Amino acid sequence: MRPLRALVALGTGCLDALFPPRCLACDGGAWDGPLEGLCRRCAETLPRVVRPCARCGREAGVHAAASPCPRCRDEPTDLDGVVAPLRYTGVARDLVLALKFGRRTPAARPLGALLADAVAAAGVPGDLVVPVPLSARRRRERGFDQADELARVVAARNGLERDARALARARHTAPQSGLSRARRGRNPRGAFRARRERVAGRCVLLVDDVVTTGATASSCARALRRAGALHVVLAAACRA
Repeated sequence: MRPLRALVALGTGCLDALFPPRCLACDGGAWDGPLEGLCRRCAETLPRVVRPCARCGREAGVHAAASPCPRCRDEPTDLDGVVAPLRYTGVARDLVLALKFGRRTPAARPLGALLADAVAAAGVPGDLVVPVPLSARRRRERGFDQADELARVVAARNGLERDARALARARHTAPQSGLSRARRGRNPRGAFRARRERVAGRCVLLVDDVVTTGATASSCARALRRAGALHVVLAAACRA
């Protein structure tokens, strides 16, 4: 098997040299930047969250050290914090859309790498990586779960355990993106169930692609806590 793998790797390397993989965000320049899957221009123009609020993950500027920030001080949440390295705009948005709707699962690699590094830099407690699950119906339609693709990268890069079966959707819900803010808060309530034997006594890193109002993540956190999780921090690639 080893000679075969070596031959496949050699063949892949030769193809990449002759036909360099194209950037996952702009589909223009070849991948030649410091971040896997992105051309140099796209890697350099990623809209990073520089000084985030530890509670909500938004750019907090001078208020970053005094969490909660003014924007989330009066917002209820069941999460113990949010880590989100990118703002949901520009190149970051292009990557998420390529992953989520363009079926370009390799886009999870640069997003997941940035998320893993942000989690490590934030020093948040976490010993179990759990993706926000799709409903069975939506997973069949899409063919994969974008949050789990990110969770794989985060877990592997940070040396953590990943469990995609620890949390499940108890019912199908309407896409959050098409709802008003008030309906986004109601839509995911009671939609998740966690397995006690998998999460009790654990500090969970809940992984998703984008966080907007945080309603879905809060609903997940409530289910995880009911099942005995000690701590739940949302790790999302992008903050809307």
